[in-house]
Amino acid sequence: MNRKPVQPRGLLFLALIATLVFTACRPVDTLDITPSPTPTPEPSPTPSPTPPPADFVDPYEVNTNVMERLIELLPDPLPAGEEEWKRNFEEGNEGIKNIRGVRKPAVGKEIYYYTQQGSKMALNFAVFPDEEGAIAEFERKQGLRSSLVNLAEDDDLRKPNLLGAGLYGSFALFQIDNYFVEVLVEIFTTSTSPLEPLASETLKFFERNREGFEAAASGPEEEDG
Repeated sequence: MNRKPVQPRGLLFLALIATLVFTACRPVDTLDITPSPTPTPEPSPTPSPTPPPADFVDPYEVNTNVMERLIELLPDPLPAGEEEWKRNFEEGNEGIKNIRGVRKPAVGKEIYYYTQQGSKMALNFAVFPDEEGAIAEFERKQGLRSSLVNLAEDDDLRKPNLLGAGLYGSFALFQIDNYFVEVLVEIFTTSTSPLEPLASETLKFFERNREGFEAAASGPEEEDG
């Protein structure tokens, strides 16, 4: 009996069966697809702030001492013009308020006064570490007050100065070295404006007591032991 030759199609089928059997017998690889943890870097130590030198002088503390002494020396009452001006401790914080816009290390204070007749005014003082700061404050206040009144220089008072009066009050501005000084009259009940006599008396006070309040820049004196 003669065998029939194996057809090519049959050979392809046998090869496919052999491949499947081989694949089934092959051991299955175990694949680890878990990602390796990324190491967390250790935080770098925060550098310690550099301490100030032993002879460091805080300019804000110096200006604060000067301002506190200046306020202590202010006259109460302050005679100027037709009225006698007294400290008004009911305004602000016991008669004192910080000047808005004056930033550390400068120190600015507004001190309130009144009269028995109903007039009201304030003396503004600001002390800066240098003259440039006082000039900048003078120019800043000039811009603010110019929107309210017409300002002009008074030849009879210390320069630089600017004075003006209007419906929104009366103002006298001065720059003295590293200081800014302003007299602000809110209301007056007299026949004439007290601005000029108040400005004149304020300048006299400043010059007369400057050595005294600037001495506070070095701090309190030590007592003999």
